Amino acid sequence: MEHTKPKYPTELPFIFPLLISALLVLLPSLMMINSTENHSRFYLILWGNWISPFILWFFTATVFYLLLKKRKLHQEINTSNLIASKIIPAILEENTTVGKIAPIDLFKRIRDGLTQMHPKANAWNLLLSRCRLFLGHEFKNPEEVGVFEREYMDASYALPRFMIWAIPILGFIGTVWGISNGIAGFSNAMNNVDSVTAVSTTLKETLPIVTSSLAAAFDTTFLALLLSIPLMLMMTWFEKAEDNYLMTLDELWIYELKPKILARITNTAQTQSDSTVATEENSITEELKLLSAQVGALQQTMENLYESIFASSLNQLEK
Repeated sequence: MEHTKPKYPTELPFIFPLLISALLVLLPSLMMINSTENHSRFYLILWGNWISPFILWFFTATVFYLLLKKRKLHQEINTSNLIASKIIPAILEENTTVGKIAPIDLFKRIRDGLTQMHPKANAWNLLLSRCRLFLGHEFKNPEEVGVFEREYMDASYALPRFMIWAIPILGFIGTVWGISNGIAGFSNAMNNVDSVTAVSTTLKETLPIVTSSLAAAFDTTFLALLLSIPLMLMMTWFEKAEDNYLMTLDELWIYELKPKILARITNTAQTQSDSTVATEENSITEELKLLSAQVGALQQTMENLYESIFASSLNQLEK
């Protein structure tokens, strides 16, 4: 059997969604913030500052990643259903009529059957991995792997969780940046005032700049919080679907597939054991027959020797 490190089948690298979303969302968004005059409120929320494009980038990359992961989960479920409903029952039924088969050969037939029916199937399908462990490692209990499977599943959502955490943080960074920028602009304007009469004029001129900075500051937080809600809902939904698959897989393996495979392997092992016992009994019987013949020959030889000695003694007495 192959002793390579197992791979969780629905895991995938985050770099691909990150790069694609950067090309499709981040770069165009950064180019759209050059001019923010005479635009709608919606446009200003999305592209009115330099923080919002990064929020949109993280949001798009996470959604893209989750959709790809959901697609891999769908493929994983279909592969497991194919193995459980068609490949294993067909092999066990054929094995009953044809004859006994070794556990390692049984796994190879399951793997080859999957390759023939679904050439693009993931070789690290969880159900196939359990068959590999059970049939190729002296019937060790693969249910113990269920704990690691859930740990792998939890780890596969680590980067989406980080993105969901980072999006509001970016919004707060944008808020702090906008407020500090507005206060700094107002402070610089007031420092340049030379007389009390110019204060009102300076306030009138700088107030739109300050309010626009504050608007941009709160827009980033609003956008970040608004996008975090559906993103969190989406990730929770997909994570729950994957956890349901693992629970269904446990029930399918423990209560249906494993007993059938174990019964077939037990019958095969019992047949081999009975054959071995019968061979040993035949061998012992033959040895007992041979030993009996040797004892009979030795007894006849002793009787002949006794008669010869007795006859010789009688002859001497007569003389």
